[in-house]
Amino acid sequence: MRLDLANLLFFCLGSTCGAISAHLREREIAEVNRKLSKEEQISRSWIYPPGKIQKIKAQYYRLYPTGRVDAWRGALFTSACVFFALAIKSGLFN
Repeated sequence: MRLDLANLLFFCLGSTCGAISAHLREREIAEVNRKLSKEEQISRSWIYPPGKIQKIKAQYYRLYPTGRVDAWRGALFTSACVFFALAIKSGLFN
């Protein structure tokens, strides 16, 4: 494992983007649950299978057609993946 400034920077940026993306997913669920009845509310967990994510996104866009939380979450998740790929490419785990 070679640790230099670029590796550390890419890893930290990826971790930060991933953490903010996870926070925005929780915020999205909280906003959707606020408008749903107790029986319809989406349960929270650390891992969301693709079907559940589709349901969350569909409910969010139905209730908040101009909402931007999901767009920001997607952009940050993509950024996290790119930063982690750059960290690996630059030799973080060699």
